[in-house]
Amino acid sequence: MKITLLVLISVAILSCSGKMSENKHKTINKNKDELPEFNFKKEAHDFGTIKSGERLIYSFLFTNEGNSELVINSAKTDCSCINVIFPQKAISPGEKGIVEVEFNSVGMYGKQLKTVELQSNCKEPKHLVIFAQVENEQIEFKY
Repeated sequence: MKITLLVLISVAILSCSGKMSENKHKTINKNKDELPEFNFKKEAHDFGTIKSGERLIYSFLFTNEGNSELVINSAKTDCSCINVIFPQKAISPGEKGIVEVEFNSVGMYGKQLKTVELQSNCKEPKHLVIFAQVENEQIEFKY
C-alpha cells in the first residue's frame, strides 16, 4: 500500500514539473517579433485641480500592436490611493483594451504624481502616470 502511494505521488510530481518547465521554456524562446506590444493612446493624465476627498477615474485606452496575445498579469502602484482595473482575458493582436485607474484623494494636499506599473507578457513593464493638484481646506500651512 505504501509503495503504491509513493509511486502515485512521484508520478504526479514529475508530470506537474514537466508542464511547468515546458511553459517557462515557451516564454523564454519567444523572439522579439512574436511578442505582444502595448500601444497606449495616452500614457499620462492630469486631473487638474480637485478637492481633497474626490474619487476620480481615468480610462487608459490601448491596442495590442504585437504579434501574439497580450496578457496583463498584475498592476503595481506607488500608493494605496490608486485602484487599477485591467482586462483579465488575453488581448489578441490588433484588439483594443482599457486600463482604468481610480484615484482617491482623501487626506491629500498639493501636487500629486502617482504611477502604475503593468506587468505583462510584453518585453518590458508599461508605466502609466496620473497627476492632480489637490486642494484641502482642512490642511493649513502658516509661514
